[in-house]
Amino acid sequence: MRQSVCLLTAYDSIQQPLAAFTVPRMQALADAHGYQRRSIHGDSWKRPRGWMKIEVIRAAIEDNFDFVLWMDVDAVVLRNDIDVRTAAVNDADLHLAWHGPETSEIMAADFVPHFNSGVMLIRVNDWSRAFFKQVWDTGQLRHPWFDQATILHALGYDDCLGLGPDRPNEPNRSRLARLDTAWNSIPGLAIAPDPIVHHYAGISNPSTRLRLVEADALTASMRERLDTDVREAIARQFGLWREDAAMRDWVTGERDFALAGRYEILSERDQARAQLAAVLGSTSWRVTAPLRWTRELFQRR
Repeated sequence: MRQSVCLLTAYDSIQQPLAAFTVPRMQALADAHGYQRRSIHGDSWKRPRGWMKIEVIRAAIEDNFDFVLWMDVDAVVLRNDIDVRTAAVNDADLHLAWHGPETSEIMAADFVPHFNSGVMLIRVNDWSRAFFKQVWDTGQLRHPWFDQATILHALGYDDCLGLGPDRPNEPNRSRLARLDTAWNSIPGLAIAPDPIVHHYAGISNPSTRLRLVEADALTASMRERLDTDVREAIARQFGLWREDAAMRDWVTGERDFALAGRYEILSERDQARAQLAAVLGSTSWRVTAPLRWTRELFQRR
């Protein structure tokens, strides 16, 4: 009998536009291999958004599954020809993709190699229940990676977090295995040659991320039927597009910062002019014009 898999994701109302593109692709993967898919949507989470995955994972591993396959809602499934059960290592209970030069093409100059929690294959047992309880109880570290930072800390990987040297004797690490980076390829940062999943992590501009996810998700079903070398070329192009978009966002951010800081007076002047133009062009201003003319006439007399 095949082992059961729950393909799990979660999102709130702000992330719902992403889910509209990514969840159908997750469903296609689930249908192809007989997984049960759970998409948890809500806005009443116990902690900030970065922690919702731990909350729903802890609930899912209490159910009668053999594995939970977690995917962040900004992860696009590109093809359905591989069953994630074939990636499971027999003596491992947690599988994470390692993003480093030995497993990925690193496209960012200042990239810090690390395990990424955007896609996780979790074996359901007492260890995984205890591990994710430990992560939840430890809570938020002083690091911008939210739950991922705490997961890495619980596995003894402190160096990439800037929290001190790694702890290779951390007992939890013996239950960890590397997941093929094809399951968690990050365009523009750490890419696999022929990815199964594109994970759009690390994009600060929500509009940029949504546009990239939309383009990727809407064309994925057509691309998965192409030859491997063509898929590889297109996947790399998405990385270049993400790199270009990130640069444009950076330039725009620097410009806006300059206007708000060094040129604050000019910025306020431009805002005032824009507001005045809006008033003068409004319907209410035109409708009340006769009243102003009458008032001016009496004032002249």
